[in-house]
Amino acid sequence: MWRYLMCCAAALMSGLAGTAQAPAQCQLADPSFERFALGVASWELIGDAYTSPALAPHGRFSARVAGTDTGDWNLAAFWQTIDTVPGERWRVRVRVGHRSVDPLTGDSYAAIIIEWRNGSDNLISSESHTVADSSTPTDVMQQIELETGNAPAGTASARLLLGIMQSPTSALGAAHYDLVEFNSLTPPTIDDIQWDDFPGGRTLAFSGHTWRVKGPGYYGPGPSLFADSANHVWIDAQDRLHMTIKNAGGNWYSTEITTEEPLGYGDYIFTVVDRPDLWDDNVVLGLFIWQYPVCWEPDNPWNLHNEFDVELSRWNTPGNDLGQFVCQPWDYPGNLSRYDMDFSSGGQTSHAFRWLPDRIECRVWYGGPTDESAGTLVHTWTYAGPHIPRPEQPRVHINFWQLDGPPASGTDHEAIIETFTFIPSCADSDSEFPCFAFCLTGPDTPITATCAEFDEDSDEDTDLHDLVLYQQGFGV
Repeated sequence: MWRYLMCCAAALMSGLAGTAQAPAQCQLADPSFERFALGVASWELIGDAYTSPALAPHGRFSARVAGTDTGDWNLAAFWQTIDTVPGERWRVRVRVGHRSVDPLTGDSYAAIIIEWRNGSDNLISSESHTVADSSTPTDVMQQIELETGNAPAGTASARLLLGIMQSPTSALGAAHYDLVEFNSLTPPTIDDIQWDDFPGGRTLAFSGHTWRVKGPGYYGPGPSLFADSANHVWIDAQDRLHMTIKNAGGNWYSTEITTEEPLGYGDYIFTVVDRPDLWDDNVVLGLFIWQYPVCWEPDNPWNLHNEFDVELSRWNTPGNDLGQFVCQPWDYPGNLSRYDMDFSSGGQTSHAFRWLPDRIECRVWYGGPTDESAGTLVHTWTYAGPHIPRPEQPRVHINFWQLDGPPASGTDHEAIIETFTFIPSCADSDSEFPCFAFCLTGPDTPITATCAEFDEDSDEDTDLHDLVLYQQGFGV
């Protein structure tokens, strides 16, 4: 064992000695490798490392690292460098796996390595965590979570490596990584900063969820003042949500709420009962998912906010279509689809996006959340580009805000959202059983598209017989 550990350590040190210096940054770039696969520099490489469509649990690509035959231990890895300070600890979450066509064998293993480096990028020390080996099931990606030790004295950066250690006595193999998270555990953490814009502490109960109310204070979007009082955002006797843009005491206030918990993959349906066609051209109703990042990057090349939007606004351009679906960054080719519809009846309109690992299915229809049909549909669009939000912690947000100043007419505005409906998707195996439970209906109850994957006996409903078949498939 000692001989094995020593040879691995020597190979590790010699493999990293020749890597180039890369500037540190405040957060990971391109953590799902989608833009790297399109030729955009984000990760540094060691050895045989490239993106692959195999074993990608999200988007179209995973990071593949493969062993080579050098006659000695060797390392292949993707890596990035993140700013840190002495004493700081970090949490790593990542999906990792290997395939039956080129598995890890013998003593070879996949490892997450954290190198602590000083201000001159010289190595101080490192730690290695085995995340897959020959005993790991093949052809599936497993979620790994680990915490580092404390960064030692003199540390200025942490280098995160996603690698494979290839044994000289084992057949060549490869490992795959995807959906990487690397966040500091030193306050304020990534969890803490989700609530920086919500100092008032007010909450609302709406459509079966608890929502926090933004403000009071001056924040984006806009930016503008946000109010959190019951005079500005409230739930009426019919359990409908009222959002306002309102003048109070000579100041114009926008409003925003967000769910306390992220909901993950699934169908997000927002039902509006209002006349958006009568709003001023410079007001915006946003119905979206969003995550506050560790730091601000104006270019936003990786959709670092994990944002996807439904937005109702003419964007200060008279005659514009009133609605749009947007995957951020909005100005990337193919990331935006606009639509218009007739709001003159003041009745229900539903605006929905089904967020899945490899696409987002967008629909708009007349009627409530259960009225979607060929006869009610107004617009559909499927997004499958490189910026699909990652299932980290984007929460549902609803906001009503001012673009380039107060409403042009100088009048208060109100938006009414009748319901928000969420139907979970079970594409992510970590949440599959709760999703199945949600989908259980009964004999002869039609199933939704999201629940169709659990119709084990193909009789067009999801019932206890399907549950038995599902459990048998997992040996339960």
